[in-house]
Amino acid sequence: MERLKSLDPPHKGLRNALSQFSLLAGRTQYDNIDSIQKLKQLGSEVFHLLRDHTQTEEKFILKPLEDRVPGAAASDSADHKILDAHEFLLEQKLASFDGTQSDEEGHEFYLKFTEFHSQYLEHIAEEDRVTEKMMQAHFTDEELISHQVQIMQEMDFKTLLLWFKFIVPARRNTENKQVLTAFKANAPAEAYEAAKATILSVVTVDEWDAMKPA
Repeated sequence: MERLKSLDPPHKGLRNALSQFSLLAGRTQYDNIDSIQKLKQLGSEVFHLLRDHTQTEEKFILKPLEDRVPGAAASDSADHKILDAHEFLLEQKLASFDGTQSDEEGHEFYLKFTEFHSQYLEHIAEEDRVTEKMMQAHFTDEELISHQVQIMQEMDFKTLLLWFKFIVPARRNTENKQVLTAFKANAPAEAYEAAKATILSVVTVDEWDAMKPA
């Protein structure tokens, strides 16, 4: 039987978000304020999700794992501290851009971000191959689902919609249909409609028809 993968949805969403930002950072006109504003808008979403994921993973994935298997979460938590420091510097640099930067300054920012991007991809790949397996080995699916419920209960709705924006286009329609069916059954109608509108802003109507709840 296929086991629940706790890290799969956020990691696929972050791979999508980071790739979009990397692409835009390479295309941005750093001496043009309108171009910079587009990069800042996407950056505000990407860096918010990065922070949210680290905090959520530490509290609802790594802490339970560490409590059950002492030492098992040490490597991931150490990586988080290093990556968090890089994220902070990149976000501060992005905030300083005002449309008067040179191409060389922009290119340097782009290179630093792609270096971070590479490090982050390596980090989450290891979590997918190692940490996910440890979670499955030491927790039942019912326990893993309870972690997900706690995450949803603590997450503010704006952040949830942002996750939908980047996770849904990065996952299979069958997976999205399962999540959306459960969401529709448990969320207020207005919340479901907001999620639907968010998703339709990043997928085609045909894609939506293939994943929407019956």
